[in-house]
Amino acid sequence: MKKYRKFALPVLLTAAALTLGACGGQASGAGDQRQDSGGGMQGMKGMDHGQKDAGGMAASSREMVMENGEYSDRAFIDAMVPHHQGAVDMAEVAVENAEHDELKRLAEDIVSAQEAEIEDLRAIKREEFGTSEIPSGMSQEEMDAMGMTDPAQLADKRPFDRAFIDDMTPHHRSAITMAEVAMKESDNPQVKEIAQDIVDAQKREIAQMERWREQWYPQG
Repeated sequence: MKKYRKFALPVLLTAAALTLGACGGQASGAGDQRQDSGGGMQGMKGMDHGQKDAGGMAASSREMVMENGEYSDRAFIDAMVPHHQGAVDMAEVAVENAEHDELKRLAEDIVSAQEAEIEDLRAIKREEFGTSEIPSGMSQEEMDAMGMTDPAQLADKRPFDRAFIDDMTPHHRSAITMAEVAMKESDNPQVKEIAQDIVDAQKREIAQMERWREQWYPQG
């Protein structure tokens, strides 16, 4: 158990954080979708295997952890908690809908790891700032920047595993971008440790998902 676990608190997520994916998380909006061969709506992200507008998303993700132009632990926590909750919501859909057992196990790992990190981040916020509450409002632009995807829409996409990989990959990349800023700029060793864990785990998961996509969907 990592040393920052000593600050663990119950996860009391706000209703807004639980529904951050409600607007679909497509950087170019609802009109930027196409019908895939299985009848589901495949976002434009899927056309390039999660690489769409990577530079723009990275820049926006870095801005999410800034406060008045400078890095802030508060901003990092306030962005990462709902970002993690979005991943948990998507992964829970995958636990129910994944066609490959390997992907289902990965989704279960995402749920357990990111729920624990949510708990830790809230605990650190209470320790550092006197509250574990996370702001409840987030703009469409902010949701797009963090790669948010509506879990209900994800559940209807086919083939499901391809859609999950194409949606979770840019979502992970956004988390990595935010965490890399925290690793460099934070003065809090617990924040740095969580950020390092996020980078290590999610880079590994992206690599695995990309291998699976090439293996399972060689035609794209």
